[in-house]
Amino acid sequence: MTRGYPNRISAARKRRLRARLAARDGRWCFYCRTTFDDLDRATFDHYIPRTVGKVWGPRGLVLACGPCNWAKADRLPLGLVLVLLASGNVPVPISTSQVREAA
Repeated sequence: MTRGYPNRISAARKRRLRARLAARDGRWCFYCRTTFDDLDRATFDHYIPRTVGKVWGPRGLVLACGPCNWAKADRLPLGLVLVLLASGNVPVPISTSQVREAA
């Protein structure tokens, strides 16, 4: 294990995980809805960033295209931030600059 990352997972396990996520969410990018003709082109995105909750399993992952995954980076999705702010149940400190950056 290096730098807090889980052990590298095998290609076979990645394929099974991609297939499981595609069956659950569809064969498209979770954020922009670009269709994946080949699931090997889909990237795993931690919907809740690993810095907030270290979830490395289907419940914390979604399929994303490379550009959306890079754009989201290590931030909470804006929709989730807004729901948390509206509910008053914010699990981590969020500054207004982070909300502006996410928009």
